[in-house]
Amino acid sequence: MENLITLDMVNKNESSLERIFTSLQLNILKKRLQKKELNSNERTYYYKYIKPKLKAMFSFFNISEINIMGREYMIDDRIAKAVEILNKIKKKHKNKKIMISGSFLFNKNYNDIDFFIFTKYDKDDYKKGKMHVNFLPEDAIDSLFFSSLSEVSISNFYYIHKNEFNVELNNVLQNYELLINSILNKENYQKELRDFLLNTEYISTGVILNTKQLYSLRRKINRTRIISNTLINALILGYNKNKLNSLKKYIAGYRELLKQYKSSNLNEYIQTYEKVIEIVA
Repeated sequence: MENLITLDMVNKNESSLERIFTSLQLNILKKRLQKKELNSNERTYYYKYIKPKLKAMFSFFNISEINIMGREYMIDDRIAKAVEILNKIKKKHKNKKIMISGSFLFNKNYNDIDFFIFTKYDKDDYKKGKMHVNFLPEDAIDSLFFSSLSEVSISNFYYIHKNEFNVELNNVLQNYELLINSILNKENYQKELRDFLLNTEYISTGVILNTKQLYSLRRKINRTRIISNTLINALILGYNKNKLNSLKKYIAGYRELLKQYKSSNLNEYIQTYEKVIEIVA
């Protein structure tokens, strides 16, 4: 239950907490929150006296034990609010795995409070006020997207965090082309940009960007040339020469399409893929 409190919260409310905990117990709790190692006597006190009291305190407010990841990135007072809303959603979607992630947890200004519900059945996403509920299949928990999402998140379930993924070249190219097409057509492309940055960073460095890192990067990138250069660098670092030679088929196919359709996005794909071929040749 210590996931729900911080050392700062304890220090600010110490006089009130002294009515519930002894001075010794409060000192042990502070040590625990500072991630300092407890000796055998302190561990006994913590699990026998302190943790049960914390559990009783939170159950009084209908707050069950939850999983908080990336707390160091979060705004403290948003955590309690997120838990409150999470418990309300749990009543409507009983026995479901639910996670909250996104800018609400770490950014002063936000548009939506993003919740993700994992289910075996197809359901339509919905909005209620600022609350945006997204339904994802249960196997999404094994995806690169989930690993990114969960690094700064609050959920009502525990999971094994996956760190290794096989990102196919075709998937990266499709993601890039959808992104460029959306930008040139002046459509909302934030989802495509998020997936693009997540994929390119992973294949080039092996790093899984968390939602706060993605949020910052998305705000900086707004030009197709930067995006194309990002793709070029990622492909060269992420795939071998033989794999990248398959880009020649894409180039040939798009040149044929250009004979029928005058399209700026086809030209963008061709120029980008030709640059990759030129570098690895």
